[in-house]
Amino acid sequence: MRRALGILVALALTAAPAVAQLATRNFAVTTRIGTLRPERAASVDAQALVGLDAEYALSKYFGLGTAIDVARGNTHRADFLTRLRFANATVNGGDSVYYQYVGQPVNTINLGLMGTARYPGSRVTPFVNAGYGTYIMILDAQINGKATRKNDASFTFGGGVWFKLSDRAGIQLDARAIQMQNYDRQFLNPARDRAELIQPFPEDFPQPPAAKNTALNTMFSLGFRYLPGNVGGR
Repeated sequence: MRRALGILVALALTAAPAVAQLATRNFAVTTRIGTLRPERAASVDAQALVGLDAEYALSKYFGLGTAIDVARGNTHRADFLTRLRFANATVNGGDSVYYQYVGQPVNTINLGLMGTARYPGSRVTPFVNAGYGTYIMILDAQINGKATRKNDASFTFGGGVWFKLSDRAGIQLDARAIQMQNYDRQFLNPARDRAELIQPFPEDFPQPPAAKNTALNTMFSLGFRYLPGNVGGR
């Protein structure tokens, strides 16, 4: 009986590392830093970002995983003009008019499910990826007077190169295009609820690009990729 128990314990101790090694060998994690550049019609300036990818290798050529990107930047102030009135309030609400560009910081989070196809090389591995998910835009609560956020669907397409440093680590360079659906530029206007949001002399102020219901963002990032094992990671 003791001998049987000893054999079972020995099998359990040897099997556990093998199972763990098999499970972790198929995963890769990539931490990234970079920039996010929205198209001009989005009325948001370039933003710094950090990202994290987690991928499960279905084979050495294909992988499936998740991606999260967090960016912080500012709205393009020249696209949002408001009118302020001062002095005698009995004279049409004020006899002094002041026009001011207004802006605010904006945080953008993009979450998605990503599929990757790659061509493994001994040192350099090119890849392409595509994904579907959601974006969340969070505005400053103090400027807007309350917690203000918007979310909708997003599509991601991109590609890059992984430079192998060892069997488990490498450097990744990639570029991605993220398209935000049902984009509302007016949501970013700090003065969107003001009655004075009017512009009677458009010829005196530069006009923003025509608003669109989508926003295309271009992302460039540098990442460190780590594989607990080397399956799918060459």
